[in-house]
Amino acid sequence: MAKINLLPWREALREQRKKEFISISIGVFLLGLVLSALAWAFVNQRLNDQQQANQLVQTANSELDVRLKALDGLQAHRDEIIERMKLIQDLQGKRPVVVRLFDEVARLTPDQMFITRFERKDDKFIINGRAESPNTVSEFLRNLENSPWFRNAFMNSYTAKATDTQPKPSGTVLPRPEDSFGEFLVTVDISDEAATMDASTNASVSAPVSTSAPAPTTGGQQ
Repeated sequence: MAKINLLPWREALREQRKKEFISISIGVFLLGLVLSALAWAFVNQRLNDQQQANQLVQTANSELDVRLKALDGLQAHRDEIIERMKLIQDLQGKRPVVVRLFDEVARLTPDQMFITRFERKDDKFIINGRAESPNTVSEFLRNLENSPWFRNAFMNSYTAKATDTQPKPSGTVLPRPEDSFGEFLVTVDISDEAATMDASTNASVSAPVSTSAPAPTTGGQQ
């Protein structure tokens, strides 16, 4: 006997489509969740990468600031070294003329004379010392006048030392000959040639040079 389906076929078809719709909706929802999770993970990873990059940039900037500060200190130190080098060069530049003048005075000093103070003021030298007699100082003046390095040598004063005529007790150490020397003061100008040489080597020096040599110097004309 043939079977006859008595259930309404339209109702069954509707129920089947409803189940398919629900399954598809659930699938789409799950797929959306997965895609959202992947998108969130991607964005979060990019954000972390950007934060790390920003941190690296900040660290690099901090290191650069430290290096710039160090460079500022190095620049100041470099400028200081350059100033010192300029000063040394200025001193070295004027040293030959000054040393030559000192050597010339020592060479022109007679045997019976020694210098106790040698001072320079601009282009003039002031020489203090002790000499056996005014004649010895006069010889020194002639030597200065004959030198190409000096001119206008002049003896400002000569003070003879008082002679002690009292008898010395036995065992007393005999005085040295230079103990009886008189004190003198001589002024002399630098020659035009020496002044020109000195000016050329001191072109970068703004202030006048004052040189003092208080240590005694024993002379001997060569």
